Amino acid sequence: MVVLGIDPGGSSTGFALLRSDRGSIDYIRSGAIRQSRNSSFAERLLAIHAGVAAILADGLVDEVAVEDVYQGVNPRTASRIGHVRGVVILAAAEAGVPVAEYPPNEVKSAVVGNGLASKDQVRFMVQRILSIGSRASTFDESDALAVAICHCHRSGTAAAR
Repeated sequence: MVVLGIDPGGSSTGFALLRSDRGSIDYIRSGAIRQSRNSSFAERLLAIHAGVAAILADGLVDEVAVEDVYQGVNPRTASRIGHVRGVVILAAAEAGVPVAEYPPNEVKSAVVGNGLASKDQVRFMVQRILSIGSRASTFDESDALAVAICHCHRSGTAAAR
């Protein structure tokens, strides 16, 4: 199974592709879909949708995992992240790929063992779990990898929501 993990963000949306097979998880690639801060929010959403659609276009991805909105952020930020999540889920639906959603504390717990782990702790554990050294250098990438790892661990019990 190939999983596309997504860490939604307004100016940079992290993505990660992992292959999960018989209990092992292998790194394929990761990165970020970046938009200019000078772009309108609508243009950013369009770019994120196009970026995710391009990743899904090759037919490699079996499932998409998206991180939920962290409830501790201010309402405007939460709303914008919700819009980003919407265009990601739309791209997956257009490609016919099922989507699972995970709250941030569940993602952190799956990777670090602590739902309150810091971004540095998540990045450290992602790099160790996948043996990728410093490849996941940004938090956007490491968070997307963490979402994908969480889904690989939970996919037997987590139905697409």
